[in-house]
Amino acid sequence: MAVLAILDQFETWFAQVAAGIGWPGEGLLRLVVAAVAGGMVGLEREFRGRQAGFRTYLLVALGSAVVMVVSTRLALRDWSHGGNYQVTVDPGRIAYGVMTGIGFLGAGTILHSKGSIRGLTTAAGIWCVAAVGLAIGMGLYVFGLLGAVLIVTALWLLDYVEQVLPKLRYRTVTVRTAWRPNCIADTVARFKQGGLKVMDASFERNNGDLTKADIHLRVCFLSSASYYSLERQLEGDKVYELIATREL
Repeated sequence: MAVLAILDQFETWFAQVAAGIGWPGEGLLRLVVAAVAGGMVGLEREFRGRQAGFRTYLLVALGSAVVMVVSTRLALRDWSHGGNYQVTVDPGRIAYGVMTGIGFLGAGTILHSKGSIRGLTTAAGIWCVAAVGLAIGMGLYVFGLLGAVLIVTALWLLDYVEQVLPKLRYRTVTVRTAWRPNCIADTVARFKQGGLKVMDASFERNNGDLTKADIHLRVCFLSSASYYSLERQLEGDKVYELIATREL
């Protein structure tokens, strides 16, 4: 509770300082804080070698803050023009548009290739950073910065947690063997003996040499050690020739 009280006091002090600067200084401060928050998350992505890195995250947070600042200024503006009517402006409408638009940007970072999907974490991170930019653009400085810290924590620390947690891994493996009766079933049994679960198996025979068959297997396993142990065994196996392997 003491920490929450300190954060509340800091939020109040920060808001008073920002208000004391006046306009457009306060708006500029919101943009700078949003850029810092977005850049902080972007540095983590840049460090891990992601395509959407420091500049992308900074610009998303900065742009969201700009949109939110404009939206709040529109709501504060007097639209009556001295008449007997009043126009009510909802600042949340533009925020809805930002979050929807960011979804398209995030979709562009998701790659799907042969059953493998990559970029979901990056897309989620961009969406979260946009929300942080909107919060800071609204003037919720401490709340937005705390959100950025939590995002970095989730991206950084949970990556190590995922490495510790048991997780099924999937691979496609292609082996070449002499064509004979039950060679597909024998190959599946060989992989099962190695501690792997065979999800699917198919084969093809080269028209130039019908004595050989390439068998494609989709396998899953919990222990990477068991897979690599089997892979080393296949490299020296006289019955099977390891042709290709790819993680899904």
